[in-house]
Amino acid sequence: MKKPIALFLISLCLQADTFTSTLNSTSKRLNDTLLLSEDPATGFLVDTGLVMAGITAWGATQWDWGSKTFHFHSEGWFDRSSKTGGSDKTGHFYMTYLLSRVMASRMQDRGLSLEESSLYGSLSALTAMTFMEIGDGTSPYGFSKEDFIADSVSALVAYLIRTHPKIDEYIDIRFEYLPLNDSSGRSDLTTDYSNMRHLVAFKAMGFDALKQTPLSLLELQVGYYSRGYRSYDTVEESQHLYVGIGISLADLARRSEINVLQNIFEFYQPGHTYVETDLWSRP
Repeated sequence: MKKPIALFLISLCLQADTFTSTLNSTSKRLNDTLLLSEDPATGFLVDTGLVMAGITAWGATQWDWGSKTFHFHSEGWFDRSSKTGGSDKTGHFYMTYLLSRVMASRMQDRGLSLEESSLYGSLSALTAMTFMEIGDGTSPYGFSKEDFIADSVSALVAYLIRTHPKIDEYIDIRFEYLPLNDSSGRSDLTTDYSNMRHLVAFKAMGFDALKQTPLSLLELQVGYYSRGYRSYDTVEESQHLYVGIGISLADLARRSEINVLQNIFEFYQPGHTYVETDLWSRP
């Protein structure tokens, strides 16, 4: 009786290994196909151009680009009276960081060194986000110097973290979207701040001594979010700075050797995977 059970368990393990190997090889082939060009200079221009084209389409359909003459507008930072309670600033920081990392990875796949690819990735992201801000300058929003500063700082942070792999093991910058608050009047999910959080995760898995222990699954999260600042929101205005203890899904993915999941959870935080308490809040 024990022998068939053992054989069954071995079979399951082999199937799991085969599944993981197939998934990783498939994602690698897809990534190579989407690289479009192996030449770094051409790839840089193509990647940046495609992102800018996507931003243009979204800006024209969602943000009323071209409806105003170009102008500047001061939005403030995290003031209670600011337009989104500061969530658009953390949103700009996160988006530039994500673009920097994705673009840098693509440039490294084209043969550039860690430092070179990180530099080009940050330059590509900052170029695209600055282009977006210029487009906003022709809309009711206006060109925001605060957004531009957030983008610039984020591009630099992305470069510094990626070029220091040891620091990269300790720190993730993530985004959470959990639509619990009714905002049915929204047409633009990218600005649905009442259902978003942006956070920094400090991971125990960065410590070599903890990598193969259960403690590596723990991480300290520090994040910010605001609620109720959009015209369609049905909740009261509030701002929150919080700290949480979470489970490192990136480490779980690393242990399972599923590369695509590890990449996703480095930048995305699913809800209900941590416990939290406010460090500061303001109604």
